[in-house]
Amino acid sequence: MPVIQTERLTLRAPHESDLERIVDLIGDYEVSKMLALVPHPYTREHGIDWLSQANTGKPGCETVFALDAGDSLIGCVSLGKLPNDPTLGYWLGRPYWGRGYMSEAAGAALAWLFANHPVDELTSQAMDENPASLKVLRKLGFSDDSKGTCESLARGEGRPSTVLRLKRDTLIKTVTV
Repeated sequence: MPVIQTERLTLRAPHESDLERIVDLIGDYEVSKMLALVPHPYTREHGIDWLSQANTGKPGCETVFALDAGDSLIGCVSLGKLPNDPTLGYWLGRPYWGRGYMSEAAGAALAWLFANHPVDELTSQAMDENPASLKVLRKLGFSDDSKGTCESLARGEGRPSTVLRLKRDTLIKTVTV
């Protein structure tokens, strides 16, 4: 698993030592309610299970980067369904919202993806009630592709969402790493 350094962040593999921090940050309902696959409440057992499945290298497994702002994990970026149907997912702890961390981190992860995999495009999805996430994706060059429903484990229901698509040449024009 590579380590990627950006201006303010280190993107690295998540470690078992990150477990308490993951549970604390993603366990915040304001974070988990905007994510498809995260239950609420989020327990240590959920975190242990997730860590055991991340970065295994098996087909379809997620490639996960922990975002480290110098003293601890603040969120994660994941690249799923590689190499055939790649998707981008991410979350950021609430204390770190509004600082541009996710645009920086996701841009670096996407640059790594395109430099290391024969992928020409990928998708991401955000709930329509999450304008900050939609803004991050559009800033990176994603374009609206279709409307959908994003099932939320934390809420126990689906929410209206937008599916967005990014092509390799679009990212290259918008992100410098």
